[in-house]
Amino acid sequence: MSYSLNEKWLIEEGAAQALVKLLNSQQGKEYKIVQHADRPDIVIENLQDGSRLGVEVTHLFYDSEEARAIFGRSHAQSHPPEYIEEYIRRLNALLQQKSEKAKGYCHQDPLALLIRVVSPIFHMLDFELYASRIIVPPSDFKIIWLLFYDFRERDWTLLERLR
Repeated sequence: MSYSLNEKWLIEEGAAQALVKLLNSQQGKEYKIVQHADRPDIVIENLQDGSRLGVEVTHLFYDSEEARAIFGRSHAQSHPPEYIEEYIRRLNALLQQKSEKAKGYCHQDPLALLIRVVSPIFHMLDFELYASRIIVPPSDFKIIWLLFYDFRERDWTLLERLR
């Protein structure tokens, strides 16, 4: 998936804003984004106690064609069938890749991984049914979240914690 650094920044920022909104509204926290950089992508701060959390942001796509379609870059007329088992396989590979990458981070704050699941077909309930097949490797990530779009709310309001 090729996109500009500015686009990457905007996509990460949007996911982080959704996370902050959820933590604040659903968990009674008072977080705000205090830094957008690299390794980790975002740093959020709890204004109630001053604690910080470094957040690595990534996205889960079925394949590169789905990513192009979601970003409006596909010229394909249709997409082959998708299977939840393949999404779980890709999620496991992404978890492994990000866990390895996090070993090289120089960080003072606890780390979290936020995976925005952008599938237009599969949803949080599908992933919950296959939870036993999700492999969360040992890593520096204290927290790992999956973020899902809620079609009723028309917003990124569903957060599932893997760790």
